[in-house]
Amino acid sequence: MSKRIGKDPGGDSRPGRQEDTNASKKDKSNKERSRISDKFARAFSSLRLGSKEESESSRIQERAPAKEPSNSPEQGNISTEWFREAHNFSINNSVINNHMIGVAQPQPTPQKVCENGLVFQEAHFYHVYPWNQGITHDDMHFATPSVPKIFTGRDDLVNEGVKILCKDGQNHLAILGPGGIGKTSLALVISDKQEVQEKFQDRHFLPCDILQDQNDLVQGFIQALGLKVQEGKSQHEILFNHLSALQAPALFILDNFETPWNYKDARTDVSNFIKKLVRFNHVTLIVTMRGIKGPGHPDIRWNRLGAEAGIPTLPIEAAREAFYLISGKSRAGIPQERLDYLLNELDCVPLAIRLVAQLAERIDLENLIRIWDKSKTEILSEPDTEPGKLTSVEYSIELSVKLLQTDTKDLLAALAYLPNGIPNWNTITSQMFSKVQKPEIKIYELLACSLVLETNQSLMMLAPVREYISARYSISDFFRNQIEIFYVGITEMISSNSNPGEVLDLHSLNLFKIFSQYEGRGGHKNLNRFKIFSQYESRGGHKKAAHCLKTLGVKYYYVDQYSNAAKFLTEARVKFQNINNEYEAANCLQQMGDIHRMQSRYNEAIAILAEAKSRFEQIRSEKGIAGCLWSLGNIYRMQSKYNEATAALSEARVLYQSIGNQIGTADCLKTQGDIYYMQSKYSESTETLLEARVLYQSVGSQLGTAECLQSQGSIYRIQGKYSEARETLSEAKVLYQSIGDQRGTADCLWGLGEVYREQSKYNEARETLSEARVVYQSIGHQRGTADCLTTLGRTLEDQNQLDEALSLIHEAYAIFSAINDVHEMGYCLDQSGVIYRKMGQYELAKQAFTDALGSYAQLQSTHHLYMGWCLYEFGLLFKDMGEYTEATKKFQEARDLFASHGEMQELVQMCEEALEEMESLAEVAQ
Repeated sequence: MSKRIGKDPGGDSRPGRQEDTNASKKDKSNKERSRISDKFARAFSSLRLGSKEESESSRIQERAPAKEPSNSPEQGNISTEWFREAHNFSINNSVINNHMIGVAQPQPTPQKVCENGLVFQEAHFYHVYPWNQGITHDDMHFATPSVPKIFTGRDDLVNEGVKILCKDGQNHLAILGPGGIGKTSLALVISDKQEVQEKFQDRHFLPCDILQDQNDLVQGFIQALGLKVQEGKSQHEILFNHLSALQAPALFILDNFETPWNYKDARTDVSNFIKKLVRFNHVTLIVTMRGIKGPGHPDIRWNRLGAEAGIPTLPIEAAREAFYLISGKSRAGIPQERLDYLLNELDCVPLAIRLVAQLAERIDLENLIRIWDKSKTEILSEPDTEPGKLTSVEYSIELSVKLLQTDTKDLLAALAYLPNGIPNWNTITSQMFSKVQKPEIKIYELLACSLVLETNQSLMMLAPVREYISARYSISDFFRNQIEIFYVGITEMISSNSNPGEVLDLHSLNLFKIFSQYEGRGGHKNLNRFKIFSQYESRGGHKKAAHCLKTLGVKYYYVDQYSNAAKFLTEARVKFQNINNEYEAANCLQQMGDIHRMQSRYNEAIAILAEAKSRFEQIRSEKGIAGCLWSLGNIYRMQSKYNEATAALSEARVLYQSIGNQIGTADCLKTQGDIYYMQSKYSESTETLLEARVLYQSVGSQLGTAECLQSQGSIYRIQGKYSEARETLSEAKVLYQSIGDQRGTADCLWGLGEVYREQSKYNEARETLSEARVVYQSIGHQRGTADCLTTLGRTLEDQNQLDEALSLIHEAYAIFSAINDVHEMGYCLDQSGVIYRKMGQYELAKQAFTDALGSYAQLQSTHHLYMGWCLYEFGLLFKDMGEYTEATKKFQEARDLFASHGEMQELVQMCEEALEEMESLAEVAQ
């Protein structure tokens, strides 16, 4: 049976209701640094410039000098014997110069005279001592970014961070998330706020991407704090003594902390170091890093910015603003819809937006979109710049990928293959990857480096990450086969589920990709990839894929997700055509016509249904022809073209009878009864619906029987027979419940709510409509949810609770807008105008009526009933405003529109009466 028509086929005095790797690591190897000979180290120890080091790393142990020579004050000139085996230095005029090869030298600093008369350049000795091996103040300075000037969409996060830091005591802040999400910028902006500066007058930024292990971290702190060498003290001693002596709060930003955290086997030492840091009462840390937990967790209590959700991508409005500010483009010169397409393709990731906006400075938007569609993440890099984590999206992603083992990379490629990711991953992962050992452990590895994210219990990838991984790391046959097997099972489950809305929502893109990409089992090349369909080989893999696509399309259609339905049905039709199954191909075309019908795109629907009918005629399928005629009849019914509707339904009925299809015959009778209802021919409607019900009962169709009872209940309601209406609708509801039809159950609850509203039983109306709304929401039925909101709004309007009523109407409008139902959007605008008029907000009412007429004008054919009513209500507004001339014009337009239809004489008469009243009022006004 085709899709059930709207809950109320006619309506009351108003129109009836109708049925979306560490790179940038400093490039200085430990091997290069360790070329200094023991003799050289001992020579400098004799100058009292050395210090005993803690043996915390293999690097220091390798260089550990022999027992220090005496530092006796009586010591005279230094023996040249000490320098015999030393390398890469020279002595000129008593000045020792270090000539380390391959290490950037700092700028000269003032000379210092030692007590033995030698002069040395202090900066040149950074490479000699284990705690000053290559990290200079200049290194730190040039690696520290400035506070960003263009920073949009993060006010809530900034305020949250400031609030955390400014609370009493130590409150360490962890800013966690994937590369390019804007962690560093957030840290800089938060630390730059006045409240933070007032609490932390001592603030330091440590760029940890140039600090690869715990010893580098210590050096970084010493350079940031400007600490000097102290005789006989180790680097840790100097640092910790300084921190323990702090009298005021000090803030340290440890940026890109994943570098030392993930460096070789340094994690234990790095973890111990940072745990020691937080023991100093005046030390507060901000750490930015990729991952889901702060370092040292759970021993260190981190306040995670953004709570469990972490750092989100930018809202579309903020992404737009950033694009305009960076590119310097005018808003007027760029179509917002096209810009939004590109920004959504980038998932509104800040780094990606910055890079693409820089390209937009010299490439127009359409060309930029074309290049993106072709090259994807390859274009997301700063031109003429060495790739780095701030200049290349691909470089930034690859930093994390390099941390993974091969089998984890394989799983990553499989996740990138799924546009929806893995919904409810804690339960579904083991089902989807049943042949993978402990896939959850590998997923935790991916979460730890932020290559995947957890959102609402689903594993997702940001679009740039997914595009890059898909392009560079192909999914293996092993993983693809498991995914395809899983989704065949999902499809079969959906096929037998009368309420598949939630499953469809969660898996829609995955389902489409799996079945649309299936190409068949021909040849050894495809054998492994598509062995999933071997269990269906007797029916053919192509046929199975096509039927899966069609099933999904029909299911989406029944939950009003028309764009998804059309996508699946279009792909199914192509596959049926490829295997020469003309009947199913035409059937898909008919379903697509019904999609356009439900979207009020009547001209397109008629054209598609005519084509489908023609194809059914070519293969002599009377059932298919009759189905197209029935759909055409419904289109004419919704257009209030009752004669054409009756003719199409009569022809369909004859065809159904000729092939003995009683369900089809009953469908035609049921729809004809609804037409009589809309014509206010209640006796004829009741008689025809009874005939249809008897026929449904004879073939055991409880669904058809329930639908007839539901329509009969609507007739009783419009006739004011409220007891009979409640009884009949309740009987229909019981039938729907007996067959597990939640949609029908909700429809009846909606009808009962209307009955209570018209009886002015407002509490019962609101309670029943709220119950209907809950049922609609549980099955993902957006249109039904919006209808309940509209009727609840009218209920509140009847109670003169106009503000609350308006809020519900606007909420309904948002839902209709999301599913692109222009017809119902117009109705909500019309209803808003009525409420604004009652509130005395006449200008808002005028705008609402104008917008409503604009929506109706977008329909492919004039909807006389709805446009006429809107014009009539517009006339009432001008009447209330005392603008009788304008009111007269609107009543005349409404009258002419009703009259042009030919079957709305009662409404024509209503307008004539309003015009007569205008004449009287105009005479009085004169």
